[in-house]
Amino acid sequence: MSSLCGEHHYGNISQTKIDKILNELRKNGATISGNNPWDVDVHNNGVILRGTWNQATSTLSIIVTEKNFYVPCSKIWETIDPIINHISGLKDEDII
Repeated sequence: MSSLCGEHHYGNISQTKIDKILNELRKNGATISGNNPWDVDVHNNGVILRGTWNQATSTLSIIVTEKNFYVPCSKIWETIDPIINHISGLKDEDII
């Protein structure tokens, strides 16, 4: 699947962190299908993401598979990057 906005990679992502990310997305109204990779419809400006987790390297990769034409890629990454980087920096035992 091709990306409209490149691919971003996030390290130090454990199973606990994947579960936290997916649960938070659902709580915020996203529709998630699949199980690694996950397709995530955030129901905002036509943005659909695909996340793939490499357990061996603890790396989460995210691409944008769909978006409305007027949504700049920079705005999407400005929203995603700080959130995932924050979760990446947490210890598993600190995740509620």
